[in-house]
Amino acid sequence: MENSRLFIDVKERNKKNELILSEITTYVEEHTENIVYVITAPLNKKYTYAYEANALVILSPKKKIIFINLETDNKEFSSYVDDFIEDIGNLSDNYEYKELIGRPREWRQNIITMINSSEISTIDSLFNQNSLVEGKDQRIAELIITLLIGSINDIKAIGIEQPETVLERIRKNILLFDADQTRFIYKEFKQKMILVQGLSGTGKTELLLHKLKELYIASDDSKIFFTCHNIALANSLRNRIPSFFNFMQVKKQIEWEKRLWVNRAWGTRSDADSGLYTYICHFYNAPFYSYNPSTKYDFIFKKLIEHINKIPETDFIPAFDYIIIDERQDFPDSFFELCKKVTRDKVYAAGDIFQDIFETSKESNIPVDISLNRCYRTDPRTLMFAHAVGMGLFEKKKLNWLTDEQWKEMGYTVERNEEKSNLIRLGREPIYRFGETEVIESSSIQIKASTHYKDVISILTQIRRDYPDVKAHEVAVILIGNDQNMYDYIDGLCPQIRTSIGWDVVRGYEKKEIVKDKLYITNPNNVKGLEFPFVLCISAQIQDDYRYRNILYTMVTRSFLKTFILLTKTDNIRSQQEGLDIINKHNYIETTEPTKEEIGEIQRTIIKFREELSISYEQFLAAIFQELDIYDLERRKKFVQALKSVVFDRFDRDKTKQFIQTNMDYI
Repeated sequence: MENSRLFIDVKERNKKNELILSEITTYVEEHTENIVYVITAPLNKKYTYAYEANALVILSPKKKIIFINLETDNKEFSSYVDDFIEDIGNLSDNYEYKELIGRPREWRQNIITMINSSEISTIDSLFNQNSLVEGKDQRIAELIITLLIGSINDIKAIGIEQPETVLERIRKNILLFDADQTRFIYKEFKQKMILVQGLSGTGKTELLLHKLKELYIASDDSKIFFTCHNIALANSLRNRIPSFFNFMQVKKQIEWEKRLWVNRAWGTRSDADSGLYTYICHFYNAPFYSYNPSTKYDFIFKKLIEHINKIPETDFIPAFDYIIIDERQDFPDSFFELCKKVTRDKVYAAGDIFQDIFETSKESNIPVDISLNRCYRTDPRTLMFAHAVGMGLFEKKKLNWLTDEQWKEMGYTVERNEEKSNLIRLGREPIYRFGETEVIESSSIQIKASTHYKDVISILTQIRRDYPDVKAHEVAVILIGNDQNMYDYIDGLCPQIRTSIGWDVVRGYEKKEIVKDKLYITNPNNVKGLEFPFVLCISAQIQDDYRYRNILYTMVTRSFLKTFILLTKTDNIRSQQEGLDIINKHNYIETTEPTKEEIGEIQRTIIKFREELSISYEQFLAAIFQELDIYDLERRKKFVQALKSVVFDRFDRDKTKQFIQTNMDYI
C-alpha cells in the first residue's frame, strides 16, 4: 500500500535518484508527522525542463523548498532552478498569490535551498538544516507547495500572516492535498474504473471537482457526466462548479448539456438531460423503467445493460468519455457496470462505505484504488469515540464489528493483548490538522448528564471563555429526535441563548444553511455535509438502536475542535465515559472482540435492519396494523398521529406494536 504521507512523481527511478528516494521513503515511515512530496516539475504538466532527469525537488510543510542536483553540472542545475522558480512566479500570478506572497526575489533567499546530492549526509539532517522558523516563511513555503501540487487556496481569505489563535488557524488553514489525494488527481490509471474510498472529512468531493477540472481542460470535445444519487447534492454541485472553475482559472466556457452534465443518477422519462439513467435510455433507445419499491435499482440497471449488450459492436458508440460519481455507496455494483459500459475512457467514483456504520456488511466486487483514511476535519479522538459509541464497542453486546482489514481501511491500527486474547486495541495516527504542534484540547468529547437550558448556556459560556474570538455561526446545537418535544425544547432554548449569550439563532430545519453570526440549531436532517468548530448534541439517552447510533456517530463527527453530548437519561453512559477516558489517556479504543458466533449474530441483525430500511414508514405501519387486525382507515390515522409523540425510534417494531396494543382501548 502506498504511503499517504509520501508522494513521488519523477520521470523514472534510476541509479541517480534511487538511493535518495529510498532514504526519503524510510524517513517518512519513521516520522509520521511529516508529509513529503518529491517532484521534478509542477504537477499541472504545463512546465517541463531539460534537466528534470538530473534533479529532485523536495517539498514538505515548515521546510524550505529543497532543490537537489543529482549530477555535477552546476551551471545547468542553476538554470533549471531559475526556470523552475520563474514558473512558480507565473503560477503565483495566475492564482493571485503574488499580491500577498510577493515576487520570487522577495522570498527566494529565505525559502529556497540548493544542494548537490553528494553533500547530503542523511535525509534527517537535510530536513533539520532546512527547517523554517519564522511563521510567515512557513506559510509562504506551504502556499508555494499548494501551487506546485495544484491544491489551490483562496489566498485572500486565508491571508499570509501567521494566525494567532486556534480558531484563526481553523479559519485560515491552508488546504494541502496529502499524497493519496494528489495521486488521485494526477496518477495515470490503466484500468477503466477508478474507485476512491474515504471516511467523512477526507475531501472526496473536493477531489472529484479537481479531477473534473483536469479532464475538462484536457480536451475540447470530451463529454463528461458528473452524478450522484441525491438530487439536492447534484444541484449543489452544479451550482458550485462555475465558481470553482473561475477560482481554478479554467479559461474554457462550460458547455452545459453538450460537454458537461451535472445531475442525479435517475431522472425523469420526458427529459433526457434530467439524469444519467434517463440520458442513457434516450441515447441507446432503451425502455425506461420507473423506480418503485418493488422494482429495485439493481434490476433496472441490469435490464439496461442487457439492452446495450444487444447492440452490435460495430454500431456501438459510447455515450460519454468520462463519468464521475459522488457518494458511490448509494449505488449497487450493476450501476458501475453500466457506467463502464457506456464510457469511452474512465469512470471515477468516490464514496464512504463507512458513512453508515452499519453498511459494512454490504459486499462489493469493485476493488478500491485509493483509500483516504486521514480525516482532516475531526479530532482523531472524536472519531474513535464516534465509531466506538456508534458500533457499541464499549458494551458487552456489540452492534457492529469489522474485520482487521476493514479496521485498517478506516485508518486504525489493530493490537491484541497476549495475555487476554479477546482484548483488542484500535488506535489512530495523530493528525495535526491546523499547523498545531501539540494536542489542542485535553479532551475533544465531553459527556454531560443534563439537557437543562442552564447547562446548555453553561457550555456556550465555557466555549466563549476558552475561545474569546469564537463567532456564533461556529457553534451548532443538534437535537437528536423527531418528536414534537424536540421543537418545543428549541422554542424554549432560543430565547435563553439570546438573553444569556447575546447570540441570534438560525433554525436549520427552516433556513437549511449556516448564517453568519448566528448560532445554528437544528435536527440531524439538516447537518449532512456541514462542519463547525464546536457541536452540542442533545438527546434523551443513548439508545440501543441502529438508526440512532448511526445518527449520533454522524453528528458527533461534525466538529473540528470539540463535541459536547448532553443526555437527559444517563442509565447506560458509564461504559461510554470509561471508554472515552481510555481514548483520552492512551489514544486508542479498548474493547473485547466478539466470538465467531456473536459476529454471526451481529451480521444477521444488521442484514435484517438493512432490509427494514428498504420499506417506507407507511409500509412498516401497514404491516403492523394488518397483524393486529386494524383495518379502519380513520382509526389508523389516529394511531399515526399518536405515534408522532413517542420517544423511541419510529421503526422499532416491538415498541410500536406494544404502543398500539396499549392504546387499543383509547383509539
